Amino acid sequence: MFGGEKAVAKRREAIRIADQAAEHALDALAEGDLSRARQELSAVPRKLKFADGGWKPALASAVVDLASGKRRAGNAKLLEVCAGLDETSLSKDDKGYLRLYALYRAIEASKDGRAPVELRAEAENFRFDQIMVSQSLKTRFPLKKVEDVQTAPPPMSPPPDVGEV
Repeated sequence: MFGGEKAVAKRREAIRIADQAAEHALDALAEGDLSRARQELSAVPRKLKFADGGWKPALASAVVDLASGKRRAGNAKLLEVCAGLDETSLSKDDKGYLRLYALYRAIEASKDGRAPVELRAEAENFRFDQIMVSQSLKTRFPLKKVEDVQTAPPPMSPPPDVGEV
């Protein structure tokens, strides 16, 4: 009646665009293409609220910064994401999982193998049930770097005349 439907539709579209941009940026980062990852993140709408889904592009941007060697900026963004997760509608287990993900990425990017104190404080003293974490978060934000498994070829069968004496 007062145009509320248009605003809701715009908000949903902005959330969808931000979600897609974050997904594509993380895919590009997995392929090692930092410039494409940054380009994908540039499509994120500016007026997107953090709690509405803005956390995902912010987290992807932080990971891209860390991958490109900008540790200070990346760690600041990770800290901002961790602090803002309480505003979201994610479950407690999902929030804990994402905090742990941020901590692991900061550790990987650090020179000495230690995350900043502020990030460690965000991630300590929490527990989460691994089975209660959303499967989409587990696949999109894996805690460990998974390498492709190469299967060995099957063993060769012995020649038919072996064993006859």
